[in-house]
Amino acid sequence: MVARPGSTTAGRARAGALLREAPDHYALLDVRLIGRLAGFLYCCAGAIAAALLVLRPPTAAGGIGDAGWIPASALVLSAFLFGALMIWNTRPLAPVLLFAVAVSGPAMLGLLQWLSGPESSFHQILILSVVWCGVVLPTRQLFALVAIDTLVIFLPALYGAASWQASTMLPERVATAGIVCTLGLVCLIHANRMRDVRRSLHLQAAAADSLARVDALTGLGNRRALDETLVRLVAASTRSGRPLSALVGDLDRFKQINDLNGHHDGDRILAAVASVMRDVVRLPDACFRWGGDEFVVLLPDTPLTDAEPVAERISSTILADVTTASGEPVRITFGVAERVEHQTGARLLAIADAALLAAKSAQRA
Repeated sequence: MVARPGSTTAGRARAGALLREAPDHYALLDVRLIGRLAGFLYCCAGAIAAALLVLRPPTAAGGIGDAGWIPASALVLSAFLFGALMIWNTRPLAPVLLFAVAVSGPAMLGLLQWLSGPESSFHQILILSVVWCGVVLPTRQLFALVAIDTLVIFLPALYGAASWQASTMLPERVATAGIVCTLGLVCLIHANRMRDVRRSLHLQAAAADSLARVDALTGLGNRRALDETLVRLVAASTRSGRPLSALVGDLDRFKQINDLNGHHDGDRILAAVASVMRDVVRLPDACFRWGGDEFVVLLPDTPLTDAEPVAERISSTILADVTTASGEPVRITFGVAERVEHQTGARLLAIADAALLAAKSAQRA
């Protein structure tokens, strides 16, 4: 049996389903923290580079002479400025900017190395960079960055061939490249392991959060899920002006069924009724167990005239498919209401519940 309050008018709308995506590589990072860490490392690299410039002046590039101090000083100052900006930045950096930060370090150090000559030691500062990159960058980008670092390390072989062959630079460069590759790999393995742990915790928290909104007996949404969904659907109805209807149902003589057949049969009936409601309604997150033998169905984009047939279908299907242990058919009575303008979700349920009580009273009369 279905009861209805006074009719109202409104248009139609369809509630969008909320999709939860698994966290990606960057979603598992504290992007603000790694941005500040990059800024700190940039400032450290700038300080080391400034000290190296004193020991190895930037005057060796192509006869540039003392003019090399101009670009070298600009690079060092840029490192300090960029580092300070990243430390004070409060907005998370996009993945493309994080990769740009990673690439900018080798580029600046390669230029300083060229300015100061093939025997300079600026390439060793890359060790600071690769640690940060191993923690932050995904595997493919890290491999690309390590390849760039290796190119910077061995680049002096192209423009300083004579001094390269006449010195012990090659063993030192090989050692530096080996350290860079090893640190990058170790940091990558450690970072991926930590991401796996965080991903597992994230999924466990999501599963626990989902279970906290599910009624254990019926598998329907519980009172908490009902309250949250109702708030969301009322807000959507308010924005769009589309209708929202609610069904409040109560099983007939359920206390007598428990008294005669036991609570085990009562639990079986509740689960069977929930299954019928899911099959008939066919809307995700639309059916809820309000408490005891009371159920609620929320129907977005559904006016009262379309909600009543849904209640009738649920009632008739339960009557046909669900029986007690003694073979008696199970009946459910619904109250139906449609939300009107400025009406709260609690008020909508109260009106549907009042319609249900009126229907129950009419049955007893």
